[in-house]
Amino acid sequence: MGRDPDESEEHGPAQPPLPLVDLHGVPIPPVERATGRRIIAIGGGKGGVGKSLLAANLGIYLAQLGKKVVLIDADLGGANLHTFVGVERPKVTLGDFFDKRVQRIEDCIVETQVKGLGLVSGEGDPLWAANPRPATKNRLINQVRELDVDYLICDLPPGSGFIALDFFLVADVGVLVVMPEPTSVENTFRFIKSAFLRRLRDVRELESLATDRTFEGGIPAPLDLYEAAEARDPQLAARVLDEMKRFRPRLVVNQTRTRADLDLGMQIRSAGRRRLGLHLDYLGHLESDDAVWLAVRKRRPLVVEHPESKVAKNVERIARKLLGFDHDRAPPREPPRRTAQQSLYEVLEIDPGASDEEIRRAAKRAREMYAPDSMVVCGLFTPERLAVMAQRIDEAYDTLLDPEKRKHHDLQLFPDGIPARATPAQGLPAGPQAAPRPDETPLKVETPGPEIAPDTEFTGDLLKRLREARGVELLEISQRTKVGLGHLRSIEEERWSAMPAVVYLRGFLVEYARFMRLDVPQVTRTYLARYNRLREVKE
Repeated sequence: MGRDPDESEEHGPAQPPLPLVDLHGVPIPPVERATGRRIIAIGGGKGGVGKSLLAANLGIYLAQLGKKVVLIDADLGGANLHTFVGVERPKVTLGDFFDKRVQRIEDCIVETQVKGLGLVSGEGDPLWAANPRPATKNRLINQVRELDVDYLICDLPPGSGFIALDFFLVADVGVLVVMPEPTSVENTFRFIKSAFLRRLRDVRELESLATDRTFEGGIPAPLDLYEAAEARDPQLAARVLDEMKRFRPRLVVNQTRTRADLDLGMQIRSAGRRRLGLHLDYLGHLESDDAVWLAVRKRRPLVVEHPESKVAKNVERIARKLLGFDHDRAPPREPPRRTAQQSLYEVLEIDPGASDEEIRRAAKRAREMYAPDSMVVCGLFTPERLAVMAQRIDEAYDTLLDPEKRKHHDLQLFPDGIPARATPAQGLPAGPQAAPRPDETPLKVETPGPEIAPDTEFTGDLLKRLREARGVELLEISQRTKVGLGHLRSIEEERWSAMPAVVYLRGFLVEYARFMRLDVPQVTRTYLARYNRLREVKE
């Protein structure tokens, strides 16, 4: 599972990683605390994702609420948190602590412009600060944990180094900032897997487990570790499963611009739960806003300089979630299961009471999320696993939209009857779009579909409105039916001159109607009658 960089030959023979200990040398569990104090660690898989922005403004907001807050710049060797809170050049920094010019971390706290907010700056650290010895690192972490504050917010260094991982693991709440970019998503998953392995660094048996280490830098997923341990050592599997239940990273998506960016947080949560077997929490997003760089250029805190900006409001929502968050809530009881073991409802992340429209939207959402070019699968799924996922999505779609197949599936799955439909009030979300968004982003309102009677004439416009109401794209119909996209557009737009021969047109209408679960004879009969009538008039 790797060694600390400071344990290399440069500093003598390699030693096992030192456990985190209190001032008396007694080991301390990484996340359990008896006090009401909260340590919040903010990290990211790569640099430039906005960790310092969130840490600084989150601290300022909490201090403005009357909380006693200390920010610590743990980005050793690259500290710049002081700039985000408007402190020019701190008189005392972590460099003084490392060189033992001060003995206590409390002596490194400097005041900021915000009442109740202190800063432990890393500005001016010695050259070796980015890779301190284990004893130095543990001395820093142990003293940080003893600070008498309401909230201690740690701005972590980028990447998956041991400094970042160890601070992340001792925190009560670990937050990862991710950008809507493939590199950021991939490195975020890498950080999560690395942090989970770091939690289990005392379990030497993990290194000999037969897990898939050929993908993503040889770092196995927690779910892979659990299944490998379950096959060899039930006691070891129980330990891994317990850590999986307790490890709950939180996510914030920064610089959102589009609707797809707003959906990214929930998608990472969903894909991470499916592939890693971990429960990730999505706290919210930070919009792309010119107020950010304007505040940074002036060296002024964002929420002080631009309190009415969109991104300041985003910070407020995230802070309020953290204020009301109970990190000691009971972990999930059920062990994670692979996609092949899940029911068809679980594959689409819907409940058994879902309507046909919800099934169609869920299948469309799942196909987009697990497409080979999807951003959310970066560094997470191999092509082989994506192929399995696509097969299961198609199986769920075809089965659940067929009344007879769905009835047979439900009888096998629920021999005692289908359970009552879950609601958010029951604490059982019905799916990614059924539950309220954590960042309070309003859901897209679905357009009600047109009513269809036995004598309804199917026009191109009616077919289009039915398709849009059900959340289906023309490209999806084309891919599933093998009917050309141009022909489908011609049918909906009633471009008679672009239509193929009637025998082919009839076949295309049959495929369209079957895909949309419409009355095939009624669609073909009424549409072709309209086609013949209007074409004759035009001629």
